[in-house]
Amino acid sequence: MNRIMKAANALVGKVPFTSRISGVAITLFWAVALLCGAPTASAACGQMEMGSRSPIRFPLFAPPGGDQQGAVGGFNNSIVGLWHVIYTADGATFNESLDQWHSDGTEFENAWLPPDAGNICFGVWKEIGPGTVRLHHVGWTFTPGSTPPTASGTFTIDETNTVSRDGKSYTGTFTFRMFDGNGVETGSAVTGTLAATRITVD
Repeated sequence: MNRIMKAANALVGKVPFTSRISGVAITLFWAVALLCGAPTASAACGQMEMGSRSPIRFPLFAPPGGDQQGAVGGFNNSIVGLWHVIYTADGATFNESLDQWHSDGTEFENAWLPPDAGNICFGVWKEIGPGTVRLHHVGWTFTPGSTPPTASGTFTIDETNTVSRDGKSYTGTFTFRMFDGNGVETGSAVTGTLAATRITVD
C-alpha cells in the first residue's frame, strides 16, 4: 500500500495542477480495486463489476397498462427507441446502460460508467424474426489505472433480443468477449441475460 501511495505522490508532482485530482483519484481507485480483488472487465462501455450495485430507477418509462393500444409512440413491438437496460450474469448485475436503437440498423449505448473509463460504444443490428433482433456491439478496452486512459484492445457484445407485444420492454441474452490489440481473445466469455424498459416522452 505504501508503494501505491508513493506512486500517487510522484504522479502529483509530474502532471499539471488541473490533472492532479483526476490522476490521483484514478490511481487510488485502481489500488482499492486490486486490493479488494473485485472481478473487473475494463472496457469502454464495460468497466463491468458483477454484483457491485443495485440497478437504478429512471423516470418516464413506458407506462403500465393498455392505454396505448399495444403500441408506444407508434412503434408497436419495434426495438427502435431509447431503453434502460440491465445486464445480469451469474445472478448479479453485470452492466447497466441507456441504449438507443435507430431505424437504420445502428445502435448507440451509454453505460453507467465514468466518461474517462470509456462509457460510449456502438453496434449494428438486424431483425431476424417478428419483434426479434440480433445485435453486434463493439468498443475499446483500456489499461487499468493508465493516465491518460490507454486503449489496450477491443470487446464485443452479441445479443439476441425480443420486444414485448406492447412495445414497452424487451428481454434477451448476451455474450461479452474481450480481445487484445492483435485481435486475440483474452479471458473467458461472459454470458447472461438482459432486460430493458422503454423510456418515453411522457
